[in-house]
Amino acid sequence: MPSALANAIETEQVPQGDLAIYWLSQAGFVFKSSSGKVVYIDPYFSDVVERLFGFKRMMPCPIPAEEVNADLLICTHEHLDHLDIDALPVVAKDPRVRFAGPIECVKEFKKMGISEERCILLEEGKEIQLDGIRMNVVFADHGELAPDAVGVVVEMDNVKVYHTGDTAYRPAEFEPAIKMQPHMLLPCINGRYGNLNAHEAALLTQLVNPQVVIASHFWMFVEHNGDPAGFLEDCSKLAPAVRSIVMKPGERFLFHKG
Repeated sequence: MPSALANAIETEQVPQGDLAIYWLSQAGFVFKSSSGKVVYIDPYFSDVVERLFGFKRMMPCPIPAEEVNADLLICTHEHLDHLDIDALPVVAKDPRVRFAGPIECVKEFKKMGISEERCILLEEGKEIQLDGIRMNVVFADHGELAPDAVGVVVEMDNVKVYHTGDTAYRPAEFEPAIKMQPHMLLPCINGRYGNLNAHEAALLTQLVNPQVVIASHFWMFVEHNGDPAGFLEDCSKLAPAVRSIVMKPGERFLFHKG
């Protein structure tokens, strides 16, 4: 019996020009377009971070890896809560899924036995077209923790979503992503390990001025922290015209361009 989320994604009929988005917890999201394309970005399914580093997950993933039905899976960098080495080999059993990430991620994909033809290298400044999915690879600064980390602006059926990946607040370097005028922004807000904190994520929301912003990367590990209430409060002051949202794991939001 498939999970409720797997069934919801599979049966979702997205209206023309809209985009369905589901939060998986942490930095993980699923996008489904009106043309039926499905993209996963930074999904964390397993307990690999606890297994290797002792960080216990506080939120379950609402869908198991074996139920993923996707066209594309994007990893913004190689940290295990973004590139789940225990779960991705399970996802890769479906030969249809393509895997995209910066060079360290591609190396990991190949270690898992994923063929080179299924791997897409993400490099800052690069634009990639893939069967109705466009990816513009943009700047992220995760410091020495992941020097090749990237953000990505994903476009599906003319809806543009900017996922920041893990990054510090670097407004000048964010300018190329801002100029793409994304309709939705998905910033990290945890404020640890060099990442945007809640206030900085609200400042970025002010700069991007999307239609919708959804907080991510908080409360997965007690070590990661995060202040979603503070984020919503700061967004209401700094970007009052933007709809700011905090989702629960597995929740769906249907985006409609205003």
